Amino acid sequence: MLFKILFVDDTKMFQSIYKNKLLAEGFQVKTADNGIEAIKCLSEETPDLILLDLNMPVMDGFKVLSSVKTNPALSSIPIIVFSARGEYDQVDKALNLGADDFLVKTTTTPNEVVKKVKKILNIGEPS
Repeated sequence: MLFKILFVDDTKMFQSIYKNKLLAEGFQVKTADNGIEAIKCLSEETPDLILLDLNMPVMDGFKVLSSVKTNPALSSIPIIVFSARGEYDQVDKALNLGADDFLVKTTTTPNEVVKKVKKILNIGEPS
């Protein structure tokens, strides 16, 4: 089964790095530059997981997270918040809104992101 990831980030460099890494690991990847694009993508196709930046123009990640988790048709999609900022209040707010995990961009490698995605999707190395 091919798992679909929606990667939402306003930084093209991050989009490129993580899209290529996830594609190399066998995932289908769709990218969105901001929250409005993410919501549009979600209306067209339901991903298996969302990697979501918080600080974006137009609509921030908190609003996307909230709108996904309060929509019965989308609320079961796991969301990993992937932000440059990892202050306690940001992490706490994201988890309270329903994020499944929170990764800090500056301290997380692409391999660690893939590992976390596989863990949340329950795929990967058998234990």
